[in-house]
Amino acid sequence: MKNTIRLMMLVILLSITSHASRVYADGFYIGAGVYQAYAEEGIFDDSDTVPALFAGYNFIDTNIFMASAEMGYYDLGGYNGTEQGIKYDIDASAFTLAAVGYLPIGPFFEIYAKAGVAAVSVDLDINGSKSDADGTEAFGGIGAAFDILDTIDIYAEYLVFDTDVDSSMAGVGVRLDF
Repeated sequence: MKNTIRLMMLVILLSITSHASRVYADGFYIGAGVYQAYAEEGIFDDSDTVPALFAGYNFIDTNIFMASAEMGYYDLGGYNGTEQGIKYDIDASAFTLAAVGYLPIGPFFEIYAKAGVAAVSVDLDINGSKSDADGTEAFGGIGAAFDILDTIDIYAEYLVFDTDVDSSMAGVGVRLDF
């Protein structure tokens, strides 16, 4: 089920971006990154290296302020091990919808903040007892981007997801503007 949802989201992202490039590409962007995801809950404290994909549209683009709407997929990590005799196997991911505000600092650098909602999916296996913990949660983050070319940005960001498990991630990636 989880892989089917991931595949559907990827197809939607690709179809939106390919359709947008044919119709009116100005303002659209796509990106991908590698993140270090962290999760902590009680005795459990772990991290994982994970991917992320996103697409968005800049609807305000000035030299003073920029704003966009963005949707994405973030792998929140897979964690397994044994702590104090409790064996766990946890896999989490999120599909997001966010508003992003950018503040340009000179011609090649910008800082930004994003906030939105995340459809979080968590598969749990605690001592052989399997369950799902899915829900809609708030998330937010801050970041900075450096323009390599007019249409290619290198970014770094930190995100926090408001879940029952303390979940955050820091990552770097590339954003392509159309």
